[in-house]
Amino acid sequence: MLYAWDITVPANTLATNLKTHLLKLTYGVITKVDIKFPAGCHGLVAIRLLHAESPLIPLNKDTWLTGDDETVSSPEYFELSTEPYALKFVGKSPGTSYAHTISVRITVLPREVASLLSLLDIFTKIAKRMGLID
Repeated sequence: MLYAWDITVPANTLATNLKTHLLKLTYGVITKVDIKFPAGCHGLVAIRLLHAESPLIPLNKDTWLTGDDETVSSPEYFELSTEPYALKFVGKSPGTSYAHTISVRITVLPREVASLLSLLDIFTKIAKRMGLID
């Protein structure tokens, strides 16, 4: 299942008044996260994704993800097995003069499917190293 949000971070959003948005998901495993920073962000719009107030993206606690005219993709295997089945988007944009809309895309698969895909990926890498497939 693919979930999608376009979240606008207002101009000059400071760390004292962060933009937050609850990203409601379902039971399963997060297998991929894509975050699109539009042109014009110039690294000034910074975001985090949290689960139960713990950092998920980026994983290091005191850092923020930034970008400009790029999509940051993160393959994941993060199980949502207990409620809340949600992540929290947190954004700031100090020093910006206009709002920026950040696109967040999250893929959640049933645990059984996500586990099989992980195994398939490992077998594919092994087969490539052995020269069995290109």
